[in-house]
Amino acid sequence: MTHFLTTKRRIILAVVIIIGLILGRLAVRIFINMMVGGSLFGGNIL
Repeated sequence: MTHFLTTKRRIILAVVIIIGLILGRLAVRIFINMMVGGSLFGGNIL
């Protein structure tokens, strides 16, 4: 039973890390976007 719980915890931890990485990259992209004043998803930066 304890092995199942550790496996479940590892899966949950992996999902949380993946979501964190995606949100972190998006936050950095939005921040840089506000600094340069470009469009978020493509387009001309200047």
